[in-house]
Amino acid sequence: MRYSFKRVILFVFLGCGLFSDAQSLKQPSFVEYSLNAGRIVKNYPVFPARKLAVINSFVIGSRLSGNKSWHPYYNFPNASFELAYGNLGNKKVLGNFSALLYRFEFSYKLNNKFYAEISPAFGVAYFNKPYHAINNPENTLVGSAFTFSAAARLNLRYYINPFWSVSAGAGVYHCSNSHYQLPNLGINLPFASAGLRYHIRPLNFLFGSRSIEKDSTYHFQVRLAVGHNEQGASTFPVNGPKYPIYLGAFYVTRYLTPVNKFHVGIEGWYNSGLYDFITSQRYYYNKEHLRSSSLQAVVGNEFLFGHFSMLINGGIYFYNPVYHEKLRRENDKDFKKQLKGWITARLGFQYYLKDATIYHKNNFYAGVYIKTNLGQADFLETGIGYAF
Repeated sequence: MRYSFKRVILFVFLGCGLFSDAQSLKQPSFVEYSLNAGRIVKNYPVFPARKLAVINSFVIGSRLSGNKSWHPYYNFPNASFELAYGNLGNKKVLGNFSALLYRFEFSYKLNNKFYAEISPAFGVAYFNKPYHAINNPENTLVGSAFTFSAAARLNLRYYINPFWSVSAGAGVYHCSNSHYQLPNLGINLPFASAGLRYHIRPLNFLFGSRSIEKDSTYHFQVRLAVGHNEQGASTFPVNGPKYPIYLGAFYVTRYLTPVNKFHVGIEGWYNSGLYDFITSQRYYYNKEHLRSSSLQAVVGNEFLFGHFSMLINGGIYFYNPVYHEKLRRENDKDFKKQLKGWITARLGFQYYLKDATIYHKNNFYAGVYIKTNLGQADFLETGIGYAF
């Protein structure tokens, strides 16, 4: 669990760093309460019973006012902390859920009263009843007390007056420990929501110039990272060793806009857990270390927020021998499992030493990433990189 707490601390650090930028802005602040209700999506044949989950959400935030050069490119979004708490529809097995999330809120004016909003968020979640082999063996969704958490919302907001507004919408909470500790089916909770917001200062309209010089040249990035996971399927075996996974990547990048950086590249990893597996099972008799590795070609984009960025990419494995050999030996022709051996994706949050919207080269960064195979979490990684 010590390694897990390091990740928790890192996520909190990232969130606090982002929020400190918002708090330095002299813009209308707000507080909000919303009620969210939904039902966890069943994603595995053997799944705990669950009813309606009810989540309370408390938000405090402020509007980015334009003292950073990147603010006008996102139309001066809101930045806030969200504290979520509630039950998951099965108090005995799943217990209660708490989360601390950092979120951006992008607003689009429809008329003088109505606004449409899109709100991505990320942070950490805590569960008071994770899996326990003796005390709680039915909870196959969450194997650790702390997990990564992400959320997304789509709202329609109505301003009653300059100080009060109400909202209605829908969204989803996602929680996973990225295969660090089994079982880890994860939680996907779509919900409907209704909220009431008090604007400590009334809404005003901001204007700012988009003054960052356009950069049409190609740049490069390299990244080194390490991850850990527990070898096995999503629900078993449990309490196994945590194996390190070592990663390296090279990207060619280009700024599409000052706040959007496109990239293509090659990523590769070496999984010590796979090496242990194939040697114990005698899959091969030579080149075991090489065959415990993989290579993939990826394409993606970074959404830049000054020193911080959110990275999304996806790609195709062109070298992933152990996974395909395992399916061949088990004569498993399931199409989804076959596809899982080819499709990979990554979601990451990065911090640049210098403002990445301005300094496009000679810039170091650190990040936290979730790697997936066909949408299923594979492992959580932390790493450092250099843009040049």
